Amino acid sequence: MYPKKCGECGGPVEESLEPIAIDLRGERVSVNGIAHGRCTGCGEVFLDVDAGDRLQREAVARVREARGLLTPAQIVELRNSLGLSQAAFEKLLGTGPKTVVRWEKGTVFQSATADKLMRLLIAKPKLAEALSGADQRASKVKAHGTQVRRAAAKAPAPATQRRKAS
Repeated sequence: MYPKKCGECGGPVEESLEPIAIDLRGERVSVNGIAHGRCTGCGEVFLDVDAGDRLQREAVARVREARGLLTPAQIVELRNSLGLSQAAFEKLLGTGPKTVVRWEKGTVFQSATADKLMRLLIAKPKLAEALSGADQRASKVKAHGTQVRRAAAKAPAPATQRRKAS
């Protein structure tokens, strides 16, 4: 539940359904209908864990809809149609760990670039083969670079020449 007194100003905290504003990637989003505590003195908002999760998901959904991005269900459908795990899909797209999990849960929204790439994969699923091949080539180049650095590190340092005093 919520505290009876505000930790910021000491004012009373009352239950509220007023809209809550949240910032997502520089965009201010207002979400209605989430029960929360609000200080009558300074306006500080208090959320329980469930309300905080709901606020995040609702705000993300609004931004996603406003930007015309794929929904979590569409992302899951695409990944499943390609026969990939979340980790394999992340590798294919070149994203960080757990990124697809967050997109699919609706807790964060994808960049416009990632969204366009996924739309290309929906339209042309065969592109997945080309992308996974590019990933393998990049791994080989990286491995080759590591081998070159290791070889250079093991090579004896060039002998320094002594200068003769004149």
